Amino acid sequence: MGTWGTGPFDSDMAEDFVDQLEGLTPERRAEVIRSRLEHAISDRSDKLLGEVLAAAAVVAAGLPSGRGLPWNEDYPGIAAWLPGNDITGLALMADRVLDSHFPSDGWYWRSWVDEDDRAEAILVHERLRQALQDR
Repeated sequence: MGTWGTGPFDSDMAEDFVDQLEGLTPERRAEVIRSRLEHAISDRSDKLLGEVLAAAAVVAAGLPSGRGLPWNEDYPGIAAWLPGNDITGLALMADRVLDSHFPSDGWYWRSWVDEDDRAEAILVHERLRQALQDR
């Protein structure tokens, strides 16, 4: 599964996914994110959690409601990574995928050993979901 931190880009898989997106055009990024989210709709395995979180965070960063999210600082310019005409549809899809991949009794929440880290991960997740829903 790799190393995990509490932020949406804080796993090995998430970092690899975002690194892959960095060199792409905004349109190609949107295609890659849409494809990953569509795949995640049909495949609810835990192995996709890092990419799902990262994809949702990239989408949220491009929304007015997500521009001030603290983890955006890790990737300067991330707010402009996606074309504006795709962002609303991607936000709806990302929110749906987060809902299905992170149930309240799911593995991700049970996997945290440290209660403070779990609380921080919950807060990060709630802020991410709120940004996606407030689009």
